[in-house]
Order: sequence, then C-alpha cells, then structure tokens
Amino acid sequence: MAAILFLLIPLVLNPFGLDPYLIKTTLAVAVTSTAAVKILLQRKRTHTGKLTGPLSVFVFITILSVAASANVSVSLLKLSATTPLFLLYFLLDSSARNKALKFLAFTVIAVCVIGIAQKISFGAAVSSNPFSGRIYSTLGNPNFLSSFLLISFPFFAAWTDKRNLGYLTILPYICILLTQTAGSILSLLVILGLFFVRGGKKKRLSLPGILFPIHLIIILCVLIAGGSSSKTMSAKKRFFKWRAGLQIVKTRPLLGTGWGGVKTNFALYQNSIKRDFNLKSTSESKIHNDYIQIMAESGITGFISFGALLLSALVILRKKNFYAFAALTAFMLDSVTNFPVELPSSLIFFALILSFDGAKHTAKMLPATKKSTLLQIAITLICLFFLLISVRDFASDISRKQGYDSYAAGDLKKAERAWLRAHLLSPTSGKTAYALGMLYINDKRYNEAVRMFRESIKIRNYGEVYNNLGNALYLSNRPEEALAAWQKAVTLGCPGRKNIQKNINLLKKTPN
Repeated sequence: MAAILFLLIPLVLNPFGLDPYLIKTTLAVAVTSTAAVKILLQRKRTHTGKLTGPLSVFVFITILSVAASANVSVSLLKLSATTPLFLLYFLLDSSARNKALKFLAFTVIAVCVIGIAQKISFGAAVSSNPFSGRIYSTLGNPNFLSSFLLISFPFFAAWTDKRNLGYLTILPYICILLTQTAGSILSLLVILGLFFVRGGKKKRLSLPGILFPIHLIIILCVLIAGGSSSKTMSAKKRFFKWRAGLQIVKTRPLLGTGWGGVKTNFALYQNSIKRDFNLKSTSESKIHNDYIQIMAESGITGFISFGALLLSALVILRKKNFYAFAALTAFMLDSVTNFPVELPSSLIFFALILSFDGAKHTAKMLPATKKSTLLQIAITLICLFFLLISVRDFASDISRKQGYDSYAAGDLKKAERAWLRAHLLSPTSGKTAYALGMLYINDKRYNEAVRMFRESIKIRNYGEVYNNLGNALYLSNRPEEALAAWQKAVTLGCPGRKNIQKNINLLKKTPN
C-alpha cells in the first residue's frame, strides 16, 4: 500500500486550489495513514531496524518543539505534512521497498518525458513560462523537480542496472540540467562521482559513471564562461536567509520557534541582517537550508538528533547498500541549498533510504507482538490526527481560491464567505486573513479590517500587514495605535517604508 506513494506523489496535480503542490502533501498523508491502518488490522509487524531509535528520537523532538511555538496551528500544519512521512519508514518492509523501486522507475521516466516535452513546447515563447524557460514537469517548480530527480537518481540507476538499461539514466540527467538549479547541478557531480569510483574500468565507461567526467567538464566550462553570474543574486538571498535563521537559533537555542515556526518568526529577525538588495517581502517560511531550518524550528536539540540520525544512516548504509547510501548523500547535499524535508515528493525518499538499514524482520514474516502492536496503534493515531489537519487545509485552499475567483468577478459577499470559511478550516494562511482585511478596508468596515490584519500577523509577521493595520487603525480614529503599527512596519524593513515614514512624521506633527 505505502509503495504506491512513489508513483502517485510526483505525478498528481491539483486543479482545484491555489497551491498546486498541496494535493501531494494531503495524498501522501492519506496513503500513509491508510497503510498504517492496514498493517494494524492485518496484525503484521512494522519495519524496525538499526535506525528506529534515532528516527524516533528526532520525530519526538519535532513534536515536542510545538511547546515553544507562537502559533500552534502553524506548527501542527507542518507536523501534519512531515511526521507521517517520517513514520513511513515503519511501513516499508522488503516487499514494499521492491514495489516502491518499480513504481519509482516508471515515475522518473514519466516525469522526465513530461519535462523534456515541456521544454520543447516553450520554444521561443519563454516569457509565457513563469520560470524563464526552466522546466518543472509535474512538480510545479524547477527546484522541486531537481530535488526529486537528484534524490531518486541512485535508485533509478539501480533499477536500470538490473535490467541493463543504463542508457535511461540520461533522462534524469538531462532534466536536472534543464531545471538550471545550480545547487542540484553541483550536487549531481558528487553523486556521479560515487558511481564513477564505485566499479572498475568497465563501470566507469558506462552510464551513469561516464557522466561524471562529462558533467565536470560542463561545470568547468560554465564557470570559465562566467555563466554563473546570473545566480549571484539567488546566492545572496540564500545567504541572507541562512544568517536570519542562525539569528533565530542564537536567540532560541533549546527548542527553536517550534516546528514550522520560521513562517511566523522570520520577519522578526531578518532586519538585523545586513544585505545589499531590497526585500520583495518581509516574511519567509523556507530558509533554503534544511539544517538551519531544523535548528531554527526545533533548536539545537532537534539539530543534534537529526545529525545523529544522518550519521548513523551513513555508517550503516555505506556497508549495506550503495544505492541507498548514494541517495542519502543526495538528500543531504540537496538539504544545503533546498528544503527536501518540506517537499513530500522528496521526503518519501528519506523513509525509503532509511528502510535499507537491515530490518530485524519484515512485515510479512511474523504476526505482530504486543510491543509492535502498541507501536502500530501509536503510528496509526498520529497519522490519522495529522490526516484530519491536512484534509482541512486542503479544503481551506479550495475555499481560498473560490474567494479570489469571486473577488475577481466582483462578488464581494461570496468572496467574504469563502475566505471566512477558509480561515475557519485552517487558520494558517496569513494571505487569507490579509485578503479579508483589505476587503473590509475597501468596504469601510475598519474595525473588522483591524481584527483580520491582527489575525494575519499572528500567522506571519509581514511588515506589509503592519502597514495596512496602521491604515485601518488610522481610519478607525485610533492614531496612537496606527503610529505603533506603522513604526513596526518600518522596523521590519517593509517595502515602501519611506512613504510609511512620511505618514509617521505627519501623524507626529498632527496635534492631538
């Protein structure tokens, strides 16, 4: 049952809501929950191995970190998207792993064919592509696609190797290049290097080993030609986010901001970091480095437990399974510049990788013991709880889209009802509360606008929201509160802060 994830998650698309990736998360949690229930009802043992302990400790700390969260709803939403996929490890016995690898092979081929066709269809009309000619296939974003292909590459190579179809590894290789994702392209050099040094001369001269020197030459040519200059701004923004994340760790070292708490807290720390570029927004939810993100959200405690898990896995897999070891290396490299822990299409591989740790038994061999049954019950209840949260968030996203569609059509009452329903179902989208606040300002319902802007701030401390909160407070004849809100917007480095400062100066000059 769990193996079907490796076919469905990368390929499924969402035409119903605003977030095209959300259906992948919801479906991943639904399938994992169903698989857990199935194993429980069939009274089979769960997969347990040498990494059971380190993984359990890490998951426990991420859940414990919610105690430090400023917004429990936001933390629970991220837990719902990640915890079941970490627990997927317990549901992957040897039979499920074999099925997963088969599904994965066909999925990689399908994703690559779609990506290459996508590139051909762009043609000269690159302007119609929101990512400037970079492919994204069914993953919705070039970075997400490159993460999926990079981490799955060793397992796909294992499948092709068994069937003497090594030439097929050229498909994911080409598609990673077409995503133009610098971090993945550099990381791929390391993975290809592992294949190159693994075997004798015959292995090195065949695919994928032969791609290592080719890839190295390509990278050197790009560097010599100065083709990396276009990535300079992207690198600057990542370093800026990393420094802001480390600032969070410095001030909240034990449990961080709570799992998912970067979304709520990032804006409060970013303006203390020097930068030589203007911010498009004063809030972020992804630091683009999972190690720093985990430290920021679960503290040094969570980071140490995650590091212990990775180190244990590296030592075990290096001896037991080369392909799983290479996939783990890819996951770890991708985590430096990307966020595979946040992506269900990438995170499912983490559980698959760890399941090669040498299980003490497989789920098919023996009936469940009392101890394993208690473990299954715990896993099932956790997954079902988080499934409820994921389904509500998915329904909220659909209502959110209905609200925007109604607003665009001029039906403000319908838009209001849809957005209120979305906020009630899942109060984790600052943009929904913000949209309601703007609607109320335009409708001159200033007190209601103030309430919704404050709801938005609880979710995500946007400087832009503080600015509009100040506007709503001023229009509702509360100048002192308006002044405090505008000053906060300026402090957070809000875009357009010069105009906000003018409002502050005029308000200070105005007699009470």
